[in-house]
Amino acid sequence: MTIAIETKKRGRRPLVLKLAGGGVAIAAVVGGIIYANTSNADQPFGTNLKVATWSTDIAAENLLQFISTEVAPDHGITIEPVQIDNLIEINRAVDAGNVAGNFFEHQPFLNDAIAANGFELTLAAPTFTWDQATYSNNYRSWDELPTGASIALRDDPAGQAIALLDLAEAGQITLKPGKDTIDGLPQLGDIESNPKNYEFVQVPIGQLARSLADVDAVTVHISDVYAAGLTEDQILARHPAPAGSEGGLVVSNKHLEDPNVQKLIETFQDPKIAEFLETTDNALIRDTLGPIGG
Repeated sequence: MTIAIETKKRGRRPLVLKLAGGGVAIAAVVGGIIYANTSNADQPFGTNLKVATWSTDIAAENLLQFISTEVAPDHGITIEPVQIDNLIEINRAVDAGNVAGNFFEHQPFLNDAIAANGFELTLAAPTFTWDQATYSNNYRSWDELPTGASIALRDDPAGQAIALLDLAEAGQITLKPGKDTIDGLPQLGDIESNPKNYEFVQVPIGQLARSLADVDAVTVHISDVYAAGLTEDQILARHPAPAGSEGGLVVSNKHLEDPNVQKLIETFQDPKIAEFLETTDNALIRDTLGPIGG
Protein backbone atom coordinates (compact mmCIF):
# COMPACT_ATOMS: atom_id res chain seq x y z
CA MET A 1 0.00 0.00 0.00
CA THR A 2 1.32 3.44 -0.94
CA ILE A 3 -0.09 6.87 -0.01
CA ALA A 4 1.03 10.16 -1.55
CA ILE A 5 0.99 13.07 0.86
CA GLU A 6 0.82 16.54 -0.67
CA THR A 7 2.95 19.02 1.22
CA LYS A 8 1.68 22.55 1.85
CA LYS A 9 4.67 24.16 0.18
CA ARG A 10 4.08 25.01 -3.47
CA GLY A 11 6.35 23.34 -5.95
CA ARG A 12 7.22 20.41 -3.70
CA ARG A 13 6.57 16.91 -4.93
CA PRO A 14 4.35 14.61 -2.89
CA LEU A 15 6.19 12.63 -0.25
CA VAL A 16 5.59 8.90 -0.10
CA LEU A 17 6.85 6.81 2.78
CA LYS A 18 6.38 3.06 2.46
CA LEU A 19 7.19 0.77 5.33
CA ALA A 20 8.07 -2.90 5.35
CA GLY A 21 5.00 -5.10 5.60
CA GLY A 22 2.78 -2.64 3.77
CA GLY A 23 2.47 -0.10 6.56
CA VAL A 24 2.57 3.59 5.80
CA ALA A 25 3.97 6.50 7.79
CA ILE A 26 2.50 9.90 6.98
CA ALA A 27 4.99 12.73 7.14
CA ALA A 28 5.12 16.46 6.54
CA VAL A 29 8.14 18.19 5.04
CA VAL A 30 8.71 21.52 6.74
CA GLY A 31 11.78 23.67 6.46
CA GLY A 32 13.81 20.80 5.06
CA ILE A 33 13.07 18.59 8.07
CA ILE A 34 10.72 15.61 8.05
CA TYR A 35 8.35 15.38 11.02
CA ALA A 36 6.23 12.22 11.17
CA ASN A 37 2.62 12.81 12.11
CA THR A 38 2.85 9.72 14.29
CA SER A 39 2.96 11.30 17.71
CA ASN A 40 5.82 11.15 20.19
CA ALA A 41 3.63 12.95 22.74
CA ASP A 42 4.03 10.27 25.40
CA GLN A 43 7.81 9.97 25.08
CA PRO A 44 10.04 11.84 27.57
CA PHE A 45 12.76 14.12 26.24
CA GLY A 46 16.47 13.72 26.84
CA THR A 47 18.87 16.57 27.50
CA ASN A 48 19.22 17.30 23.76
CA LEU A 49 16.07 19.26 22.90
CA LYS A 50 14.90 20.50 19.51
CA VAL A 51 13.33 23.98 19.52
CA ALA A 52 11.70 25.26 16.33
CA THR A 53 11.60 28.76 14.89
CA TRP A 54 9.50 29.93 11.99
CA SER A 55 11.79 29.99 8.98
CA THR A 56 11.22 33.67 8.11
CA ASP A 57 11.63 35.07 11.65
CA ILE A 58 15.36 35.60 11.50
CA ALA A 59 15.39 37.80 14.62
CA ALA A 60 13.95 35.05 16.82
CA GLU A 61 16.30 32.60 15.11
CA ASN A 62 19.29 34.76 16.02
CA LEU A 63 18.09 35.12 19.61
CA LEU A 64 17.56 31.36 19.86
CA GLN A 65 21.13 30.83 18.69
CA PHE A 66 22.39 33.01 21.55
CA ILE A 67 20.24 31.12 24.03
CA SER A 68 21.48 27.80 22.66
CA THR A 69 25.17 28.63 22.93
CA GLU A 70 25.35 31.00 25.91
CA VAL A 71 22.48 30.07 28.23
CA ALA A 72 21.36 26.45 27.76
CA PRO A 73 24.66 24.84 28.91
CA ASP A 74 24.26 26.52 32.30
CA HIS A 75 21.01 24.59 32.74
CA GLY A 76 22.38 21.18 31.79
CA ILE A 77 20.73 20.89 28.39
CA THR A 78 21.60 21.24 24.72
CA ILE A 79 19.21 23.13 22.44
CA GLU A 80 19.13 22.12 18.79
CA PRO A 81 17.49 24.93 16.76
CA VAL A 82 15.41 23.81 13.79
CA GLN A 83 13.37 25.76 11.25
CA ILE A 84 9.80 25.02 10.17
CA ASP A 85 8.25 27.07 7.39
CA ASN A 86 4.56 26.31 7.99
CA LEU A 87 2.69 28.20 10.70
CA ILE A 88 0.38 25.27 11.47
CA GLU A 89 3.04 22.58 11.42
CA ILE A 90 5.34 24.49 13.78
CA ASN A 91 2.71 24.17 16.51
CA ARG A 92 1.71 20.67 15.46
CA ALA A 93 5.33 19.52 15.87
CA VAL A 94 5.27 20.67 19.50
CA ASP A 95 1.84 19.20 20.18
CA ALA A 96 2.96 15.84 18.77
CA GLY A 97 6.18 15.82 20.80
CA ASN A 98 8.43 15.84 17.73
CA VAL A 99 10.16 18.99 19.02
CA ALA A 100 10.36 20.09 22.63
CA GLY A 101 9.15 23.62 21.95
CA ASN A 102 8.89 26.48 19.52
CA PHE A 103 10.07 30.05 19.74
CA PHE A 104 8.21 32.38 17.41
CA GLU A 105 4.76 33.35 18.68
CA HIS A 106 2.82 35.41 21.19
CA GLN A 107 -0.28 34.45 23.17
CA PRO A 108 -2.87 35.86 20.73
CA PHE A 109 -1.40 33.87 17.82
CA LEU A 110 -1.17 30.77 20.01
CA ASN A 111 -4.82 31.22 21.06
CA ASP A 112 -5.84 31.19 17.38
CA ALA A 113 -3.81 28.03 16.73
CA ILE A 114 -5.33 26.25 19.73
CA ALA A 115 -8.87 27.24 18.77
CA ALA A 116 -8.42 26.14 15.16
CA ASN A 117 -6.56 22.87 15.76
CA GLY A 118 -7.19 21.70 19.32
CA PHE A 119 -3.52 21.85 20.25
CA GLU A 120 -2.62 21.47 23.93
CA LEU A 121 0.13 24.07 24.19
CA THR A 122 1.34 26.67 26.70
CA LEU A 123 3.41 29.83 26.36
CA ALA A 124 5.62 28.68 29.20
CA ALA A 125 8.33 31.37 29.16
CA PRO A 126 7.59 34.81 27.69
CA THR A 127 11.04 36.04 26.71
CA PHE A 128 10.99 39.14 24.48
CA THR A 129 8.84 41.81 22.87
CA TRP A 130 8.60 42.59 19.17
CA ASP A 131 9.28 46.20 18.28
CA GLN A 132 6.43 47.66 16.24
CA ALA A 133 6.50 50.37 13.59
CA THR A 134 4.52 52.12 10.90
CA TYR A 135 6.46 52.38 7.62
CA SER A 136 5.90 54.76 4.73
CA ASN A 137 7.79 55.55 1.55
CA ASN A 138 6.41 59.08 1.28
CA TYR A 139 5.57 60.41 4.76
CA ARG A 140 7.67 60.94 7.86
CA SER A 141 5.05 61.76 10.51
CA TRP A 142 1.39 61.25 11.32
CA ASP A 143 0.78 64.93 10.56
CA GLU A 144 2.04 64.40 7.01
CA LEU A 145 -0.05 61.28 6.42
CA PRO A 146 -3.11 62.58 4.57
CA THR A 147 -6.78 62.08 5.27
CA GLY A 148 -7.97 58.95 3.50
CA ALA A 149 -4.50 57.39 3.43
CA SER A 150 -4.31 53.64 2.89
CA ILE A 151 -2.69 51.60 5.70
CA ALA A 152 -1.84 47.92 5.30
CA LEU A 153 -1.86 45.52 8.24
CA ARG A 154 -1.76 41.78 8.71
CA ASP A 155 -4.84 39.79 7.79
CA ASP A 156 -4.57 37.23 10.61
CA PRO A 157 -6.56 38.06 13.78
CA ALA A 158 -3.56 38.27 16.13
CA GLY A 159 -1.40 40.41 13.84
CA GLN A 160 -4.31 42.65 12.98
CA ALA A 161 -5.18 43.19 16.64
CA ILE A 162 -1.64 44.29 17.49
CA ALA A 163 -1.52 46.72 14.55
CA LEU A 164 -4.83 48.27 15.60
CA LEU A 165 -3.61 48.63 19.18
CA ASP A 166 -0.49 50.33 17.80
CA LEU A 167 -2.62 52.78 15.85
CA ALA A 168 -4.84 53.45 18.86
CA GLU A 169 -1.79 54.07 21.06
CA ALA A 170 -0.58 56.56 18.44
CA GLY A 171 -3.91 58.41 18.62
CA GLN A 172 -4.87 57.63 15.03
CA ILE A 173 -8.00 55.60 15.84
CA THR A 174 -10.05 54.66 18.88
CA LEU A 175 -11.36 51.18 19.64
CA LYS A 176 -14.68 50.11 21.10
CA PRO A 177 -14.85 49.55 24.89
CA GLY A 178 -13.51 46.13 25.78
CA LYS A 179 -11.56 45.96 22.51
CA ASP A 180 -8.70 48.24 23.55
CA THR A 181 -6.42 45.53 24.98
CA ILE A 182 -4.82 42.41 23.57
CA ASP A 183 -7.42 40.29 25.38
CA GLY A 184 -10.12 42.08 23.39
CA LEU A 185 -8.40 41.00 20.14
CA PRO A 186 -9.69 44.02 18.19
CA GLN A 187 -10.42 43.63 14.49
CA LEU A 188 -11.33 46.21 11.86
CA GLY A 189 -14.99 46.07 12.86
CA ASP A 190 -14.02 47.14 16.38
CA ILE A 191 -12.77 50.58 15.33
CA GLU A 192 -14.96 53.16 17.08
CA SER A 193 -13.54 56.29 15.46
CA ASN A 194 -11.25 56.90 12.50
CA PRO A 195 -10.85 60.72 12.39
CA LYS A 196 -8.70 60.78 9.23
CA ASN A 197 -10.81 58.18 7.41
CA TYR A 198 -7.88 55.84 6.83
CA GLU A 199 -8.52 52.98 4.42
CA PHE A 200 -7.26 49.72 5.93
CA VAL A 201 -5.93 47.00 3.65
CA GLN A 202 -5.57 43.45 4.97
CA VAL A 203 -2.45 41.70 3.67
CA PRO A 204 -0.93 38.25 4.35
CA ILE A 205 2.17 38.48 6.52
CA GLY A 206 4.55 37.43 3.76
CA GLN A 207 3.36 40.20 1.44
CA LEU A 208 3.45 43.17 3.82
CA ALA A 209 6.85 44.50 2.78
CA ARG A 210 5.94 44.37 -0.91
CA SER A 211 2.60 46.01 -0.24
CA LEU A 212 4.31 49.23 0.87
CA ALA A 213 4.72 50.19 -2.79
CA ASP A 214 0.94 50.19 -3.19
CA VAL A 215 -0.24 51.84 0.05
CA ASP A 216 0.63 54.94 2.03
CA ALA A 217 1.77 53.10 5.15
CA VAL A 218 2.18 49.66 6.75
CA THR A 219 1.81 48.99 10.49
CA VAL A 220 3.62 45.81 11.50
CA HIS A 221 6.13 43.94 13.66
CA ILE A 222 9.52 45.20 12.51
CA SER A 223 10.80 41.63 12.35
CA ASP A 224 8.06 40.78 9.83
CA VAL A 225 9.59 43.11 7.23
CA TYR A 226 13.23 43.48 8.30
CA ALA A 227 14.44 40.58 6.19
CA ALA A 228 12.62 42.02 3.17
CA GLY A 229 14.82 45.10 3.30
CA LEU A 230 12.62 47.79 4.86
CA THR A 231 14.86 50.25 6.70
CA GLU A 232 14.88 52.70 9.57
CA ASP A 233 14.61 55.57 7.06
CA GLN A 234 11.16 54.32 6.05
CA ILE A 235 9.77 54.32 9.60
CA LEU A 236 7.08 56.93 10.13
CA ALA A 237 6.60 56.02 13.81
CA ARG A 238 7.62 53.36 16.30
CA HIS A 239 5.13 51.78 18.70
CA PRO A 240 5.57 50.01 22.05
CA ALA A 241 4.54 46.37 21.98
CA PRO A 242 1.04 45.99 23.48
CA ALA A 243 0.98 44.26 26.85
CA GLY A 244 0.21 40.59 26.38
CA SER A 245 1.96 40.30 23.00
CA GLU A 246 5.29 39.03 24.35
CA GLY A 247 6.95 36.21 22.43
CA GLY A 248 8.62 33.20 23.97
CA LEU A 249 8.92 29.47 24.43
CA VAL A 250 5.84 27.35 23.72
CA VAL A 251 5.73 23.76 24.99
CA SER A 252 3.19 20.96 25.06
CA ASN A 253 0.97 20.63 28.13
CA LYS A 254 1.69 16.90 27.98
CA HIS A 255 5.37 17.56 28.72
CA LEU A 256 5.14 20.31 31.31
CA GLU A 257 6.26 17.94 34.06
CA ASP A 258 9.11 16.43 32.03
CA PRO A 259 12.31 17.27 33.98
CA ASN A 260 14.21 18.26 30.85
CA VAL A 261 11.36 20.43 29.59
CA GLN A 262 11.44 22.12 32.99
CA LYS A 263 15.14 22.80 32.41
CA LEU A 264 14.24 24.19 28.98
CA ILE A 265 11.68 26.55 30.52
CA GLU A 266 14.22 27.67 33.14
CA THR A 267 16.68 28.36 30.33
CA PHE A 268 14.26 30.74 28.61
CA GLN A 269 13.59 32.49 31.92
CA ASP A 270 17.29 33.16 32.52
CA PRO A 271 18.07 36.89 33.18
CA LYS A 272 20.99 36.64 30.75
CA ILE A 273 18.48 36.88 27.89
CA ALA A 274 17.06 40.25 28.95
CA GLU A 275 20.59 41.55 29.53
CA PHE A 276 21.60 40.42 26.05
CA LEU A 277 18.57 42.10 24.49
CA GLU A 278 19.46 45.36 26.22
CA THR A 279 23.15 45.36 25.31
CA THR A 280 23.65 43.36 22.09
CA ASP A 281 25.53 44.80 19.12
CA ASN A 282 23.64 42.42 16.81
CA ALA A 283 21.76 45.00 14.72
CA LEU A 284 19.09 42.52 13.66
CA ILE A 285 18.10 41.78 17.25
CA ARG A 286 18.73 45.29 18.58
CA ASP A 287 16.48 46.89 15.98
CA THR A 288 13.59 44.41 16.13
CA LEU A 289 13.34 42.78 19.59
CA GLY A 290 13.34 44.07 23.12
CA PRO A 291 13.37 42.77 26.70
CA ILE A 292 10.10 42.34 28.55
CA GLY A 293 9.54 45.41 30.67
CA GLY A 294 12.31 47.25 28.83
